[in-house]
Amino acid sequence: MPRRLGWMMVLLAAGLAAPALAQPDPWAGTWRGELTSGSDAGTSVSLTLAAGGEGGYTGLVNGLAPNAEVRLDRIVVDGGQVTVAAATDTDFGPLSFVYTLIRDGRELSGIGRVTAGGHGFDVSLALSRARRADVPQPQIEPRIGYFSGRWRFEYTGGEFPPLSVGTREGTVSFEALPAGPFVRGRAESDLFGEPYEEVWTIGFDEATRAVVWVERRPDGGTLTALGNWTSPIAITFLTAPVEADGRVHVLRRVVRTTSDSAFAVVDEFSVDGGPFRRLGNGSYLRISGADPDAR
Repeated sequence: MPRRLGWMMVLLAAGLAAPALAQPDPWAGTWRGELTSGSDAGTSVSLTLAAGGEGGYTGLVNGLAPNAEVRLDRIVVDGGQVTVAAATDTDFGPLSFVYTLIRDGRELSGIGRVTAGGHGFDVSLALSRARRADVPQPQIEPRIGYFSGRWRFEYTGGEFPPLSVGTREGTVSFEALPAGPFVRGRAESDLFGEPYEEVWTIGFDEATRAVVWVERRPDGGTLTALGNWTSPIAITFLTAPVEADGRVHVLRRVVRTTSDSAFAVVDEFSVDGGPFRRLGNGSYLRISGADPDAR
């Protein structure tokens, strides 16, 4: 009887623990609403937050500058309060802002300060997050021009040669190649305090929706991945096997095209045909050179 009771307690504990592990992030997602200043009519804005490395967040704001997404420079979460800040250049001059917002369930509200062209004014924000079933999935038309431009990236992951050199952040600038549907990018980052550079080439066949992604490293190593872009929300890749130290390594990558100005990467790896395990994840935000075919 005691043994039977013990197993029941274990099963009950497991059942109670599962929902806790599945709790959604209270901040991550897109919050939409209005920004108001004094008696002026409200301006529609949206704030998007995504979980980053070491428990932090990355994000962007839409609506302050025409046809532009502003990447957040600072995000500080303190209990039920978040402070976000950013500065950028627009067609109307420099723009900066700082907001302090309080979360109440699916509502986010507070005050802030916006400075545009040297003139500052106080603002109020009232945002809400729609329920998951009501949030439309991003629909990105597959096209090689999606990658054109300059992106800032942050990658958090393990140092695992020959698949990954580890955590780093930097920029990558993609330019179209004259022969065929290809872009080539120079990825520049900081690795253990030293400058580090790779060359990335991406190709896309519109007829088959096949993608190829080739990374060339300064040590001469090459990683070649074949991908499928039939989905408007993600690209799935699998690399050709790479042999090192007598073992065979394979990388699986998912690129989630969250918007025309942002995408996220999740990498998993397998050794000698074993199960895939998480290697790292990255976030990319476009900082210049918007795709002219974006829609």
